[in-house]
Amino acid sequence: MTMSTKFGRIAAAKALSGSVMLCLVGAPGVAWAQDQELRNENPDEIIVTAQKREQLLSDVPVPVTAIGGGDLIAQNQTKVEEFFASVPGVNLQFQNNRSQLAIRGITTGPVSGNPVVGYTIDDAPFGGATSQGGLFGSAPDLDPSELARVEVLRGPQGTLYGAASMGGLVKYVLVKPDLGAFGGSVAGGLSWTKRSSEVGYNLRGAVNVPVSDTLAVRASGYTRKEAGYIDNVRTGESDVNSSRVSGGRLAALWEPTDGISLDLNALYQVRNIYGSSNVDSTTGSFYQQTDMPGTGRSRSETQMYTATFNADLGGVDLTSITSYSRAQSYDNLDFTASPLVEFAPIFPTLFPDQPGLGDLFYQEYNVDKWTHETRLAGSFGDSVDWIVGGFYTKENGDYSLDNSAIDPVTGDTVGVPIDDGNGPQLGTIIVWRDKIKFEEYAAFANVDLILSERFDIQVGGRYSHNDQSMDHNDWFQYDPYPAPAFPSTNQPKASGSAFTYQVSPRFKPTPDHMVYARVASGYRPGGPNAICGPLALPFDVPCEFKPDKTVNYELGAKGDLADGALSYDVSLFHIDWTDIQIVQVLDVFVYNGNAGKARSRGVELGLTARPMDGLTISGWYAYVDATLREAVEDANFFAREDDRLPFSSEHSARLSIDYEFFPSSSIEARIGGSATYVGDRKGEFVPFEGVYDLRQNYPSYTQFDLYASATMGQFTLSGFVQNVTNKHGVIGGGFWNQTTYNANWFNYARPRTIGFNAEMKF
Repeated sequence: MTMSTKFGRIAAAKALSGSVMLCLVGAPGVAWAQDQELRNENPDEIIVTAQKREQLLSDVPVPVTAIGGGDLIAQNQTKVEEFFASVPGVNLQFQNNRSQLAIRGITTGPVSGNPVVGYTIDDAPFGGATSQGGLFGSAPDLDPSELARVEVLRGPQGTLYGAASMGGLVKYVLVKPDLGAFGGSVAGGLSWTKRSSEVGYNLRGAVNVPVSDTLAVRASGYTRKEAGYIDNVRTGESDVNSSRVSGGRLAALWEPTDGISLDLNALYQVRNIYGSSNVDSTTGSFYQQTDMPGTGRSRSETQMYTATFNADLGGVDLTSITSYSRAQSYDNLDFTASPLVEFAPIFPTLFPDQPGLGDLFYQEYNVDKWTHETRLAGSFGDSVDWIVGGFYTKENGDYSLDNSAIDPVTGDTVGVPIDDGNGPQLGTIIVWRDKIKFEEYAAFANVDLILSERFDIQVGGRYSHNDQSMDHNDWFQYDPYPAPAFPSTNQPKASGSAFTYQVSPRFKPTPDHMVYARVASGYRPGGPNAICGPLALPFDVPCEFKPDKTVNYELGAKGDLADGALSYDVSLFHIDWTDIQIVQVLDVFVYNGNAGKARSRGVELGLTARPMDGLTISGWYAYVDATLREAVEDANFFAREDDRLPFSSEHSARLSIDYEFFPSSSIEARIGGSATYVGDRKGEFVPFEGVYDLRQNYPSYTQFDLYASATMGQFTLSGFVQNVTNKHGVIGGGFWNQTTYNANWFNYARPRTIGFNAEMKF
């Protein structure tokens, strides 16, 4: 066992309540071959991979929340907007049927600049590094059936994870094949949502096959339907926002000799959402909308293929990860109330006598992404653990939109055609096409200096360089066809380099208590603007926007009291954010710029009590003060100093209770519940000073959830009630919001949902 393992505290925590907040400390350089030994020695403890290897929850100086995939299914938290809502310091931005995250308040809105939160699937980066292809960093909506756990790392993670993790990182950890035994499971369930005439369902199955002593294969598949509950009073359709998700995974693990392994993974998922979750507040109902016919549909298709090679080279551990991912998505959005496209004033010759037209905004956004990382880890005696590595990624992103006038009754396109070189398209007013290439190289290193049994210091750095190029084309039909559409083309480029770092000393006054500090930086790359320079005259639009940076200063403490009956962890943080990327609007197009400074500071406190066998009471509280430090009065972006950043709750909290007991010798039962409080939030910044007082306010709300299960041998039956009191918590929408483009449209938390699941293992 290495010094860093000996240095770790043996905690008594178990991931029982679906959301456990962990603040962890340790070194990165423990041998890969000892990971399984670590699991065998500590079977009841939470193990995470926050620092690119398996570690006990007490061994990483990063605030981490770990959520088990089984707990997500038991509580029916199958969508990202459901399970991320229970993570401290994390707020959701629900945009066009997608969930985007703000961690510790680091955001200025869902479409402002490149992504601020990074995502990995089994340590391979997923999603676009640019706003165009990845559509501003949407959280992957993976079904939890194949997830061992989800880890949320709060604060900048630029040293080990690079660009796009300046706010934090989300790691999806998949279930691995097992060389030890044949087995599997079959599961299914039903659910009922308030005000829905549909029944939701899910079917899941998985099988693990040891082909030989050195090779195992795991295959799985799933499908689920979530009932719609919103009625469209314009079209007369009921339950329009139903959805269906289907997918599968094939994985193989090959261990030809001790110290060598190869993991292969292929993942595929399709998500179809058949209508938006917009609610029109003018109807007086939480279950009605007035979206135009033919709008609201969205689809995403996700593929990911990963090969991970590990080898013990005799004192040095080699890890090599190669991945290819493809994400293809489209949305049909209702832009009728958009301030960007109002047909009458912008296109007066096209629609002189046609008031009340609808506006269909069809957009596609696709990313093809290759990544490779090679790293080496080892030790110099008992006093130094180290890791060094290199990283490369290349991605091609496509973004396209077609903006069309539609009949508000039938949904048919109306008006005159546009000819973009592929023939006239009826009713299309704007055609926009972007292709962007992003390429990045990086090198990183982390060293843990163990100065004594009680004190060590971890130091790390990362240098990265990126190059970007864009091919932009658009057509605007200002005058009636056959007048030619007004075309424009542009090929802007951008490049940049960055150095990120982290320093993390820790001190253990006793084996059960630890104090640590952390200084860490993060950044996200800048990029090119599609319309800029002479094309944007008379406006001064730069062809390249700059990267922005965060620096996090943190002090934490944690430990166990009363022989593990009570555990605590507390973290105080201060984040400085400079050169903030913001979205700006000119005429009928948007571009990215940089403006000002912001600050986020706060405290996160977690407590876990185990007053008796089987009973766990956990709670956390987070205070986040995320504000601008400079006023911004730029093109259609207005904010004052000390304004709250969008979507961040100043106060949030969660309390959960979980009790495991044995009503008989053959039955293991579990009951539990949680209360999650989301504080009031502010919407996006407004376009100009005259509407400053109209900036959207989202009120606070508390959601209660219950669950229970009984296991009899290989059979488990579980039930759940989500949103017990049917609270209509606002998660998006309102004035000047890029979510709905209508001041009267809002998105609410899912109504009360009741259901059960049955699982049989073999």
